[in-house]
Amino acid sequence: MNSSELEKSYRKYFWTGIIGAAIFLILQIIPSFAGGLSGEEASGKPVPKADAQQAAMAFARQLTGSEPLTAHTVHQSDRDITGYLSKEKLAKKFDEGPGKIVPTDTWQVSLSLPEGQMFVEVGMSSGRVIGWKQVFKPSAGESSDVLAPSAEQLDRLAAKQAAELGYGKLERVGESAGYKTVYAVQGGQIGQARLTIEAAPPSAAAAESGGKTVLAEFTPRYEVPKDYLAYTADQDRIASSLSLLGNLLPSGILFILAVIYSVLMRKYSSFRRRGWAISLVFLGFYAVNNVNMLDGLRAMYGARPNAETVVQVQLVITMGLTFLLALSAYFSLVAGDGLWRAQGRRLWLTSRESRFGETAWSSMKLAYVLGFILLGLQTVILVGLSAFTGAWSTSDVTQSPYNLAAPLLMPLLAWCAAIQEEAVYRLFGIGLLMKWLKNPFAACLIPTIIWALGHVTYPIYPSTTRLIELTILGLLFGYIFLRFGFFTAVFAHAIMDSVLMSISLFLIGGAGNIVAGVVYIAAPAGVAWAMKWYGSRRSSSIPLAPG
Repeated sequence: MNSSELEKSYRKYFWTGIIGAAIFLILQIIPSFAGGLSGEEASGKPVPKADAQQAAMAFARQLTGSEPLTAHTVHQSDRDITGYLSKEKLAKKFDEGPGKIVPTDTWQVSLSLPEGQMFVEVGMSSGRVIGWKQVFKPSAGESSDVLAPSAEQLDRLAAKQAAELGYGKLERVGESAGYKTVYAVQGGQIGQARLTIEAAPPSAAAAESGGKTVLAEFTPRYEVPKDYLAYTADQDRIASSLSLLGNLLPSGILFILAVIYSVLMRKYSSFRRRGWAISLVFLGFYAVNNVNMLDGLRAMYGARPNAETVVQVQLVITMGLTFLLALSAYFSLVAGDGLWRAQGRRLWLTSRESRFGETAWSSMKLAYVLGFILLGLQTVILVGLSAFTGAWSTSDVTQSPYNLAAPLLMPLLAWCAAIQEEAVYRLFGIGLLMKWLKNPFAACLIPTIIWALGHVTYPIYPSTTRLIELTILGLLFGYIFLRFGFFTAVFAHAIMDSVLMSISLFLIGGAGNIVAGVVYIAAPAGVAWAMKWYGSRRSSSIPLAPG
């Protein structure tokens, strides 16, 4: 499609885009800003990490008498109670009751002490310590060295700590592994969930600190109904199977086929001129994202003493997978371009071809309109699924903007998704199946389902919620690609994801984050302008590329 036709489509769909933006704003953005964080965080802005860290260090000194050697802070969230509250629509009641005692979201401060590690939980907006756990070095606290105070002595120690932290009365309700005792907190009931405390007795080597015996652990936790846990565990297993068999395996096959067809279609495309630059952009942005998200992995592993080692190993593995994804994007771009040109269609123009710059610019303008149409439609789909299937979501600390080393870099991931997914599942996937099946709908549907199944492990239940949502949106992306070309599909995808990710920056607040969010939303226009400028220079000095 040439630039004049894209301009006509832009004018045709403009007001539909305005309607989509309004739906997105009213049903998704306004409630997000009005709701804020649950529990304690609903009443105020989260305290800075540095303040939470100082509070945890001061608490550790008072409790153990030791000076912390190092400290690191991550955002922690109770996935189970967050999801339960969402499912049962108890968030408001929680905020007015148990959430004032222990919120769903906290700062988890990991401290290195001479005798081992200490994990301190701090209220995310209050800065108040709500619990801790000590992990002693073998020489400082072997299991055989754990003190065995009487039940009455342990109850007194737990009650004392509860009073000091503002919990109120405790009631012993059972035992758990590792010499721990479980207490229920009075007033900590919400629906069928209850707030409990796991208290561990002191170790023999670390029992006396400053003349007082202290517990090795005092950890708050919400116990949600067993049937809820069983349901979510079952849904997680289903999601993992669908992701493995429906996305990872077929995507691997597509990768192999892309390599094969990039060779078979070399008459129509070029290994040297097609795909390498955009693939390098993907690789660079995604590598930055992997490092940026390390705190999310640290939070996922919680209070595990070997968490850092596991995180670093996972980073190495993730970087390797990222390189494979970049290769997949590259070969898909080369092979996909060749497949379409062999079928007589130029859905991805080169900078050497006439109208490259004008097409990129017009594609970007249309993509903004289509992006907001898709955002509005996505909102309607999710609201509808919530109403008719009872779909709900929960927290995921790996995706938390508070767990990013540099939150300002988060929206770079929007371009990663747009480049890799449009290359693999639209440009190549649809092109390959059009060659095989000669049916546009089937050619769109199959790679769309594969793409959608790659998102079912998101923390939304039932696990098929995102499959339904993204199958609908994916078919529309397929239509956009076939009707308006590769540029429009990539820009629309990048715009949609950039808006969603920039909202997280707006929710964090601060002038820098707000300005950055606006810049990211406007970035596709800047990219298109650069393509237009570059295309005009190239077309004026280089003859038209052969078809």
